[in-house]
Amino acid sequence: MDRVLFIINLQEYYVGRTRDMEKFPFDAEQLIKGIKKRIAEYKPEEVFALNIVGKGLLQKSNVPKAGSSEADVVKDIKIDKKNIYERTKSDVFSNNALLDFIRARNVKEIEFVGVDLGEDIGKSAMTATEDYKLHVYFNEACIKLMQPEKTKKLREKLRKTRVTYMEEW
Repeated sequence: MDRVLFIINLQEYYVGRTRDMEKFPFDAEQLIKGIKKRIAEYKPEEVFALNIVGKGLLQKSNVPKAGSSEADVVKDIKIDKKNIYERTKSDVFSNNALLDFIRARNVKEIEFVGVDLGEDIGKSAMTATEDYKLHVYFNEACIKLMQPEKTKKLREKLRKTRVTYMEEW
């Protein structure tokens, strides 16, 4: 397995029909439509959902509580349950089970899509390129930035690394 698709924060809380439209005012249907097209380009075992959740004392007001229906992958997206990973930190590589999988399967490239709450995709891409020497693709057509000004510096830095920006559905 050389290349995988990482779907970031495509949870009911952020893109579901009952989400807070003031906090998350983007066109979720268009985003989901684009991500479905990207999923179709991969085998089911190459598609992963990486959900951020709050647990115990780490529960924050801007993330869904672990185990709640709001923490689930949005219902319009079908992903094998064994390919859904939860994390409590921005960097997806903070989940050791995901790291073990990537090492075992010899992943070399990752395409990121989904909702970037501020640093999720950027921090994850930094770890992927610097620590694991992976090539990263940002599919800009399928990424919603919730704090574009906060991520601007990091994304510019990433342009000089092993990150390729693309505009594909």
